[in-house]
Amino acid sequence: MKNYKKGLLAAMVLAAMSLMAADDKIIYVNTFDDENGENANNCSLREAIETARKNAAFGGCKAGNTANGQNDIIQLEAGEYKLSLGELVPETQITIQGKSRWNFDVKNKLTGNYPAYEAIKTTINAQGKSRILNTGKTEANVVMQSVRLTNGYSNTRGGAVNVGGSFVLSNGIIDNSKADIAGGAIYASTLNTEKNVDLVSTLVQSNQAPKGSVLAMDCVGNFGDSKPNISFTQSSFIENGSANSQSIFDYCGQVTSVLMANTIAKNRASATTGSIIKAIDNTVNNSVERLSAASLFSFTSNTIVENDAYSTYYYDKNGSKSLAFNVLAFNKTGKSCRYLNNTVPDKTQIFYATGNAFELTEALCDLPESVLTSTNSSIKNIDVKNNAISTYLTPLQETSEYNLYLPLYYPLKTNLATSLMNTGLSNCSENDQRGLVRITDGTLQLNPDSRNSCEIGSVESMDLTAADVEELTNSSIKVLVKGYQDEIDGLKADINDPVYKEYKIANQEDLSVKEAELAALKNNLKYRAIYFNPFEKSLPQEVTVIGTQSRQLQKLNADNYTVSAKPLGIGSEITIASGQASVVGGDLDDLKCEWDAKLHKVVIYRAGGDVTDATDFAFCQYTLTEKTNTSNSSSGILKAVFKNIEPIVESKTYSIDPSSNLTLNIDNLMLNASEEGDGPLATLPSGKALWNKDVNGLDLPIHLDSIPAGLNFTAERSGQCPGSYVKETCYGGKLSFSVKNNLSQFDYPVKYSVFDSEGAKSNFGILTLKNTAKNTNTSSSGGGSFGILGLISLFGLVVYRRRMN
Repeated sequence: MKNYKKGLLAAMVLAAMSLMAADDKIIYVNTFDDENGENANNCSLREAIETARKNAAFGGCKAGNTANGQNDIIQLEAGEYKLSLGELVPETQITIQGKSRWNFDVKNKLTGNYPAYEAIKTTINAQGKSRILNTGKTEANVVMQSVRLTNGYSNTRGGAVNVGGSFVLSNGIIDNSKADIAGGAIYASTLNTEKNVDLVSTLVQSNQAPKGSVLAMDCVGNFGDSKPNISFTQSSFIENGSANSQSIFDYCGQVTSVLMANTIAKNRASATTGSIIKAIDNTVNNSVERLSAASLFSFTSNTIVENDAYSTYYYDKNGSKSLAFNVLAFNKTGKSCRYLNNTVPDKTQIFYATGNAFELTEALCDLPESVLTSTNSSIKNIDVKNNAISTYLTPLQETSEYNLYLPLYYPLKTNLATSLMNTGLSNCSENDQRGLVRITDGTLQLNPDSRNSCEIGSVESMDLTAADVEELTNSSIKVLVKGYQDEIDGLKADINDPVYKEYKIANQEDLSVKEAELAALKNNLKYRAIYFNPFEKSLPQEVTVIGTQSRQLQKLNADNYTVSAKPLGIGSEITIASGQASVVGGDLDDLKCEWDAKLHKVVIYRAGGDVTDATDFAFCQYTLTEKTNTSNSSSGILKAVFKNIEPIVESKTYSIDPSSNLTLNIDNLMLNASEEGDGPLATLPSGKALWNKDVNGLDLPIHLDSIPAGLNFTAERSGQCPGSYVKETCYGGKLSFSVKNNLSQFDYPVKYSVFDSEGAKSNFGILTLKNTAKNTNTSSSGGGSFGILGLISLFGLVVYRRRMN
């Protein structure tokens, strides 16, 4: 497996899966009915939560993780769980998992890789009769994954969820929920202890409340400010609120709020007093609705458009604010950003704004003077007031497999100076809303104007970009080949392991690719070669799906792109003029840069096999060209050094015995050594020496790092070792060892290493001279020879007898 089984986290998950197979402590829910202990044959969701609390079997549920204080995992199936007995009230730490949305039998429509991401399969439906979850009093921590929470209702606060502990929902949905006072979707009752409320890759839609249709919170508790930590990332908040709502996100207390890579659109609040995002101290009207000056607001890479309210972002001087790469514009009715009571923004407040798209007119957006007058190009914001939203963004795209079932907007290319794309800046969100990595720190020497930089908004647009790559160097060819083989062996084992049956189809495809690549590698082994994957660090071309405005990536592989490569030369540096590269202080020399279509690698090597000098580099150029649009291509520069890989020696055991006077002759110790790190012997360039030589041109590679005192040694040749070992002696030819005491029964370990022709020293190996005399004695029976304990015993008997006499 490639993208679905690598990395520390994935390894931990897979390790956990192995443990689960042996000792499964998950509580499995096997009925959609809402039961509470009356049926011993079924395990309901409510009973599973009670089982976790009791740390013992309940109803039809088997006990889960019974260790005190440990998290219990509750597994749901695909289908709808209708609550008829009221809200769920966890009292202990639990994780509720819906049916996974990942399908490893199908490729992802967005990326072209396994697995596919599918529509949500598991629903908890409160049927408009109650909340779905309430930890307001229990303060239990709850994590939910791949679950839809729908039709929640509260006649007070928290329509779907009333949060008292930490709460996480990932890859989920909260929709069609309502609260009569506050918090249509979520109400945070975090009081004055810090608790986290996290939404990740979640759709929040059609929720309502007079205050905070998506989110509201307690402002004070226990005579102090509440301290909620709110983090909403890569999520969509769509069509929440109503004409009577006062807010969609309602902040107070000492809150920390991170909004990153979200779409907040088509939400509605009062046209005369309502706000989409409300973050003000309101103690003038309500003594408990205070916002602490110590609050923190960080809004990065969000698309906040087409909302309908008096204010989209309503703020005051309290709290530090950082707004970066947001589209905060094109909202209806009122202002996209409004300062408290329509006054001039306080000059003393902490307010950072970088790379945003605002409508920079007082009628549409109130911003501090420091933002409006800034001339710093590294933190520039753009003014979009003179153009319609259709100039910059597609219409809102409905849920589909191309956008991870999250409604969003795609940015549009424009020739205007105020484009949302490629701002030339960095520090936007690391991933866009679809989870794609924004590579904004790469270089593109041949065409710097095409270098990818941050887009404004939640979605990054991808254009084919062949990355410049530095610090390439050759590694051990032997290790490379072994790595391929190990991966193949691992894939075969996983295919036959029932624990990983979910990944079988993906693994089988990977296995076919890896086996073909290993065969190609063995047919194209080069001395000291660098095998570079041109697709690994490059950006793919994004294309529009036919008949829609959705986007998908043209997967980076040899099926979609033509690859070519050429050497530029060896020298100290490279210069670019009119898009053409030349090497300073060098020439092509013997540098080779070749695309191997079967191996799917650019192979970089020197025909003569030499290393590069300390101040020199090898430069190559590679080009990716889209097959369906050959006019679209991108080229990158590869900067490499060739180094000497240390030789390899193996340990070896030789027998010595009394019949040869405990003497050993080794005619060719170098049979235990190799230079396969640089490449197999067959790849050694013509005329290039393999091992260190003496002044007469004879091999002198062997160095004895330690030799036992009881051993004599002679060699056919001896002389100075190379480099920093020049004061030591190296040997070559036939080696002879003899034991000084021919009655010895000990083994003799000799530690050795070797030097190659360029003076690189190998690892250590052990030559074990194994004395067979000892083995013969210990294997004999009867009254023959015996060991030291026998001698001691015999001596004791003699003394005893003498004393008796």
